Amino acid sequence: MTLKKKIKNSKGKDLTKEAYNDIRKMIFSNELKPGQKIPYRRMAEGLSMSLTPVVQALKHMEFMGLVRHEQNKGFFVEKVTSREIDEAYQLRSTIEPKMLKETILSLNEEGTKKIGAALDEYIDACQKGSLKLKLVKDIQFHMSIAQLSGQNLSILILKYLFDFLYLRFGQELIFSRPSEDSADAHLAIFDAIKAKDIETATRVLKEHIEDIHKNALDGIQERLSEVEDIIF
Repeated sequence: MTLKKKIKNSKGKDLTKEAYNDIRKMIFSNELKPGQKIPYRRMAEGLSMSLTPVVQALKHMEFMGLVRHEQNKGFFVEKVTSREIDEAYQLRSTIEPKMLKETILSLNEEGTKKIGAALDEYIDACQKGSLKLKLVKDIQFHMSIAQLSGQNLSILILKYLFDFLYLRFGQELIFSRPSEDSADAHLAIFDAIKAKDIETATRVLKEHIEDIHKNALDGIQERLSEVEDIIF
């Protein structure tokens, strides 16, 4: 491959990534809602790029289960299903505790400071009351633990799961409990990590994931009930 072709391919990948991130932000901010058709032609114009990188980004999202493509109709944001929430949280409950154990076994002072800093930012976000900021800092806290595990494949899977859960199902489904509940759980996890208490850290983490899992399912049921009330 010539240098010119390499540069061209690199630019194409950058545009696809840019398009992906912009669509991701629109789903995250609820500009694009579940079931809504994605105006990708208008997006391409707004981003000052051709249709190709936008369609490539949407195909990647289709592979991730975030959007679906209907022949001769276009791309749509996928709707919520409780079965997929179950599967996603069961997977989180499997891989996160394993990474947590590896993190504790190899934890040093620098790693403890990184997790502590992520915790402080999460608590600050809870106090500010911004749901979106809280969501971002929640992900960063959990990823700060995972990234110290050295389990690279599991880290990639967890990143995908966070995108799948929070983009697909919406932050209002995930955080229906008061901020103090999640903050207390994060504090308990961090205290157990500092003490290198694998058993307690694992137990609290699993309970925390299960609580959020239940909140998400309850949120879906509430949303479905609201829709039924409107229809009937």
